[in-house]
Amino acid sequence: MIFAITIISVLAFALINIFAKKTWQTFLSIIFAGIFLISLGFITANDHYHYGMKKVTETTTQTLTSTADNKDMKMLLYQPLGNGTEKIYLYKTNESQKKPKTTGTDHVSNRVKKNQEKTQLVTAKTYWVYKNEIAKFWFGLSSKNHQLINEKNTFNVQKDWFVLSTDQAKELAKLVTKNKTSMQNDAKKFVQEKVEASMIQNPSMDQATQQKIIQQATKEYQQQSMAKLIAEVTKKG
Repeated sequence: MIFAITIISVLAFALINIFAKKTWQTFLSIIFAGIFLISLGFITANDHYHYGMKKVTETTTQTLTSTADNKDMKMLLYQPLGNGTEKIYLYKTNESQKKPKTTGTDHVSNRVKKNQEKTQLVTAKTYWVYKNEIAKFWFGLSSKNHQLINEKNTFNVQKDWFVLSTDQAKELAKLVTKNKTSMQNDAKKFVQEKVEASMIQNPSMDQATQQKIIQQATKEYQQQSMAKLIAEVTKKG
């Protein structure tokens, strides 16, 4: 509405000035000039100082799944930009997702919190919105409503997750392939030793308990071996 008043007032001012011959016409043109200046002032205040608007923050929480193709490797990946101080994070929110989503760069900040209870992405977006219906009525054509002020992404990851750059992830994949045979042999030995140690403590252990120990030992070895490889990769980087 404020834009319509601005246009109408400037047109009325111009037309009256062209045909103005009487005092009241001149006085009327001054009034329209005043209306134009006032409406222009409100438009400027809305555009530059967000007059008639307020800030609102919308927070969403999404569960994260590993960005790595190998689901046994729990990873959150990022792509450094420029000198490396700014990063774009690549993440997935469900197992069926083929391509990872990426965080933005405009008005976006990201941080990672490790050793959390749950692995999830908490996104807080702050917008400018109209204070009320009256403000929306007057400035509805300004396209300022729901304008993003900032976006804050917090990646909460559990203890068994790793945060790597895309280059480090590629290097890790090469190391895993290179050491695949030796890792398989070491894994068998590690699991066997764990089972034997448990059998000594509990000779009457049933099959179900043995399987549980095997699963736990396998997971433990995977975490340890991956931690060693990742330490090697990050040391190079």
